[in-house]
Parts: sequence; C-alpha cells; structure tokens
Amino acid sequence: MIIDLNGALTEAGEARLDPFDRGFTLGDAIFESLRVEGSVPEFASEHLTRLAEASRVTGIPLPFTPEDAAGRMARLIQVNDLAEGALRLTVSRGPAARGVAAPAPADCRPTVVISVHPLPPTRNDPVAAVIAEGTRRNDRSPLCRIKTAPYLDNILALEEARRRGAQDAVLLNTRDRVVSAAYANLFCVIGGALLTPPLEDGPLPGITRQRVMTQLGGAERSLSADDLKAAEEVFFSNSFGLRPVTQLDDVALPGAEGAWARKASEIAG
Repeated sequence: MIIDLNGALTEAGEARLDPFDRGFTLGDAIFESLRVEGSVPEFASEHLTRLAEASRVTGIPLPFTPEDAAGRMARLIQVNDLAEGALRLTVSRGPAARGVAAPAPADCRPTVVISVHPLPPTRNDPVAAVIAEGTRRNDRSPLCRIKTAPYLDNILALEEARRRGAQDAVLLNTRDRVVSAAYANLFCVIGGALLTPPLEDGPLPGITRQRVMTQLGGAERSLSADDLKAAEEVFFSNSFGLRPVTQLDDVALPGAEGAWARKASEIAG
C-alpha cells in the first residue's frame, strides 16, 4: 500500500514518523475517515469542513487548503487503484520538545498522513451491544464534536463489550444520557418515531447521521438508558455503513428486520 506522508507518496512499510511527534507522544492529532466509492471519496467537502472545525477547536494548523487535500486524496486513490474502500486523513501537531504545552501555531510542523484501506468487513453486520459501565463520554468537552486521536475511551468501551459477550457498546455522557456507540452515531425508534441524541448530549455531528435525519425526518431527543432499552429498534451509523442492533444488554431487538433500519441502510449504503 502506498500512503501520502506530508505530500510525498511512500510505501507504507518504508514510512517513518518522528518519535517526538505529538500525535504519538500525546495523541495530539485530528482526523477524518471517508468511504471511497467508484474511486471517489464520498462527501469529501463535508469531511474537510469538519476537519477544519477540528483544527479551529484544537489549534492544530492544517498545512493544506481543501483543494490541496482533495487533490492529494484523489492522487492516492488513483495510485493505489482503489475502486472501493476507506480513506483516513490524519493531521498531528507534529514533532516538538518534551512537555504538554503546545507550541505556538507559527512554530508547528504538522505531520499529515493519508492512507487507504479495505472497507470494514463488519460494516453492515447486525450487532449485539451493551451499555458501557466503565467509561463515559464527556459531553462538556469541545472534543466530543470532532474526531481526535485519543480514542482510549472508545477502546475501553469496546473491550468492556467484548468481555460481556457483545460486539459494541453504547456510551452515556456525564449526565447518564445516551450519546453514541463506540465509533458510530446511534438511532432508535420509540413510539414509531425515529430519534437520535442531540449534539448537546455529546455525539459527533456525523455526516451519515445528518443524511439519515434529513431524508427520513428523524428528531433529536435526549434519551436515558431505560428509554433505549424500551425502544422498538436501535441501529448505529457511520461513514462506512449501518449496523442494526439485535440485542442491547438483555433486551432482544429486531436488528436488520426493523423497518426503520432497512430504510436507513439504503441511505448509509
């Protein structure tokens, strides 16, 4: 596989990062993951807009324009002869002296890695999930609305799910409101209505989430764990597809047989 490392096309196995890069030492990085379909990165403009917002929030400079980024993504897709797959664009603050305080933006040397991968093989598979007990999403942090490299809360939630015999976890926020799955937005159906947690409760403003909401007329509503367990359907969405939930803790759900999940899966692809 060939990657784009700071604008240079490089064999992945030959790529080298500075050991003092803050993305490695502190998780000081932002990223976006896109689906590639027909050799084109889907909704690239929306993803780059969200990356720009992440840059604004974190102060990590973007050493490219949206047009530059789009051209580099297209070039990488072409050189890897990728018709369908996943693309990730990661920007770290770059190498710096030891310490937590970030260098001034003018002194940053951001590291940019663009890579392509096969689509996740389980991206549309039904999933059993649990409500995570060991970690919470910090709905009061500005980081909950952007994609940042420190994913340890999500990893811990997934590990808890696996220990409990499930494949994914539902995260609650600091006020015990439902937020999302470990790496996807969450939808549910209650009383025949399609619902998803509002952004103020801490979910990422997902691009597929917005498409589903727009096309199916869903509504935002704060949800408790009990609300979710009483739902008629639950499903998770991200840029790569939609996963219907067959079981939440000890509650059985219809999974892919749910009417709303079928409609949403046509949108998510």
